[in-house]
Amino acid sequence: MANHAPRPHPATILAVAIGGAAGAIARVFLPWPTVLDDSLSAFDPLPLAIICLSGAALLGLVTGYSSRRRWPEPVIKGVTTGFFGAFTTMSGLAVAYAGLTFGVTIYAASSVLQGIMYAAGIVAVLLAFLFVTTLVTLWMLKFGTYLAGERT
Repeated sequence: MANHAPRPHPATILAVAIGGAAGAIARVFLPWPTVLDDSLSAFDPLPLAIICLSGAALLGLVTGYSSRRRWPEPVIKGVTTGFFGAFTTMSGLAVAYAGLTFGVTIYAASSVLQGIMYAAGIVAVLLAFLFVTTLVTLWMLKFGTYLAGERT
């Protein structure tokens, strides 16, 4: 007979829902175009890349810090899984790059090979970005753990 996972506390579920709503609102309504310049195109991935990278760094920091400091489970899950999970959706970045690939570059390509090369380049950039984001998150996780350990 398989072991069943423990049921989450209702406060944890509520905290994740509230954190997720706040993270999604923060991602959508931050004033990125006015900060960077109003000339951003509809498929410009720069604001989403900044959001994903900064959110991943903060997620690592909070996770590392809370691993040494006992925070209530609803707070940890609400901030990490809820807020940062919704704030840093990589699917948003993927959609922006898909818009670049299929909306602009592929149709502008003069040959099928050139279109494939553009698509491969964008996939390579996405993979490199995911790698850098992972490194930043892991570094900030260690830094958060270090900060939490210093004040004991």
